[in-house]
Amino acid sequence: INPVTATETVTARAAAQLTVNKAITPAVVTDNSRVTYTLSLQNTGNTAVIATDDAVITDTFDPILTDLVVSFNGTALTEGVDYTYDETTGAFATLPGVITVPAASYVQDPITGEWTVTPGVSTLTIVGTI
Repeated sequence: INPVTATETVTARAAAQLTVNKAITPAVVTDNSRVTYTLSLQNTGNTAVIATDDAVITDTFDPILTDLVVSFNGTALTEGVDYTYDETTGAFATLPGVITVPAASYVQDPITGEWTVTPGVSTLTIVGTI
């Protein structure tokens, strides 16, 4: 019996594939309490989101927050420079060029051939008073 070998070349699409998960803490909130919204940005694509991609995160907080403190990957952001916030409507938006998310990494098991994807992750944190 002669062994049979087959090969195939598959061209992967070069693109980011983003997912946003939002969590709030604490679970029980009362008026005049500080709350933290944590937005986890995951990229399972093979291309990073870079500043020149001009990705923007928008959200409308209801109830409306006051006294915001915003950070991205642990670095403080400045209102008007890195994001906008309207305390009348609760509308929040990062400005273009602020959001970046690394590409995912891929590892193939040499025995099974199965691929494991580890998403690239960035975190946007918004703390405010209700």
